[in-house]
Amino acid sequence: MKKPILIATAAALALTGIAGTAYAQRDPAYAAARSAGQVGEKMDGYLAVVGASNANLDRLVKQINIKRRAVYTQRASAEGATVEEYAFTSGCIAISRTVPGEKYQAPDGSWQTRTSSPPLRDGRCAGV
Repeated sequence: MKKPILIATAAALALTGIAGTAYAQRDPAYAAARSAGQVGEKMDGYLAVVGASNANLDRLVKQINIKRRAVYTQRASAEGATVEEYAFTSGCIAISRTVPGEKYQAPDGSWQTRTSSPPLRDGRCAGV
């Protein structure tokens, strides 16, 4: 991943927010699943079910990820980045914005619960 693209993408995300955030904040099911540790932020910029799943939870995660992908696709084009680069940068930011008790994916792929300490993030997230 090219550092200038990562930085430009990070700047764009800081101004516009993470895809799906506004939608997710209005959805009480998402807020409940997030605070219960049933969903977590992945390093690739998408949301995932953590642990046991059900049809409603799967549907919720899929809907949010579809919205994220659409925004990533649109904004990556505008920033001269690939969708994957833009999504990864979004994942760096989303993980950094988790709060204690929320789940996130660590660089080794394991699911972690955020504490008061900074989350474990991929080295490529430095500066984001």
